[in-house]
Amino acid sequence: MIIPGANRRTVRLQLPQSSLYVVPGTLLLVVIGFFVTIFVMNSHFHHTTDSMQSSFDGQERLLADQITLKDNELEQLQGDLIDMSQQAAEFRAKLEDIKKLQKVVELMTHTQGTSKSSADPAIPPAAGVAKDVGGAETAVTPEEVARMVSETRHGLSALVADVNDTLASLTDAEARLQEAERLQRITPTLYPADSRTVTSGFGIRRDPFTQRPAMHAGIDFDGELNDPVYATAEGTVVEAGFDSLHGNHIILDHTRGLQTEYMHMTKLLVKAGQAVAKGQQIGLIGSTGRSTGTHLHYEVHRYGVQIDPAPFLISDRKDER
Repeated sequence: MIIPGANRRTVRLQLPQSSLYVVPGTLLLVVIGFFVTIFVMNSHFHHTTDSMQSSFDGQERLLADQITLKDNELEQLQGDLIDMSQQAAEFRAKLEDIKKLQKVVELMTHTQGTSKSSADPAIPPAAGVAKDVGGAETAVTPEEVARMVSETRHGLSALVADVNDTLASLTDAEARLQEAERLQRITPTLYPADSRTVTSGFGIRRDPFTQRPAMHAGIDFDGELNDPVYATAEGTVVEAGFDSLHGNHIILDHTRGLQTEYMHMTKLLVKAGQAVAKGQQIGLIGSTGRSTGTHLHYEVHRYGVQIDPAPFLISDRKDER
C-alpha cells in the first residue's frame, strides 16, 4: 500500500503470494551464481598460475642446462686454445730452425738453376718451327760441350762444398751454444742463500774464537734458522755429513775442477752420490760445528785450491729461470 500526500487518495498494490518465494529464490540464485563464478575464476587463476610456474621451472632448468653446456664448451675451447698455443710455440721454434737454413737453400736453388742453364744451353729450333730467331749460327764443337760440362761440374762441386761448410758452421754454432749452456749450468754463479748480507768475506781476518789473524777461505752469509740453502751450480754430491769443524756440510762437484762447499747447516736435504740441479735447495741454514751463530759458510774450490767465491756470484735464482 502506498500512502501519498493528504489530498490524494491511497493506492493499494497487491503482489501475488508466489512472489514471496520467487524473489528470494532469484536473489539466492544470483548470490550462488556469483560465488560459483568467483570459485571458477579462482580455480582458473590457480590453474593458470601453476601452469605458468611449471613453465617457468622448465625454462629455468633448460636455461641452467644450456649454461652448463656452454660452460663445458667454453672449458673445452680454453683447453683447445692452450693446446693450439703450445703447438704454435712449437711451430714457431721449428720455423726458426728452418729459417737458419733458408739462405743456404735459396743459394743452392739459385745456383743450380744457373748451372743447369749453362750445362744445357738453349738450341735454336730447326727451320719451320714457329720461333723468332736471328743472328749468325755457329756450330758447337765437342770441345766446347766438354768445357761447359766441366765448368758445370766444377760449379756444382763448389756449391756442394759451400753448402756443406755452411751446414757445418751452423752445426758448430749449435754445438758451441750447447756447450755454453752446459758451462752456464756447471758454473757456480748463483747466490747460495736468499740473504745478500755478508758477515765475513774471503781473506785474512781475526779468528772469532782465538782472536788471532787467520785465513777465512770462504764467504759467510747471514740468515735465519732454517732458511734455504741452494746449489750454486749443477753437480753431484760427493760429500754430505757432519764433523765438529764444518758441522752439517755438503760438497758438490761441478766437473772441470770446480767444487763448492756449504757448511754449518742445521739440516741436509741431499745425500752423497745424488745429482743436483742449479738452484735446487740442498739444506737449511743453521749453526752447527765451529760456528758463533746462525749463518752459511760458502766456499769455491778450483782443483782443490780454495778461491774467492765473490767473482762468481752474479745472478739470483730467478735470473736463471
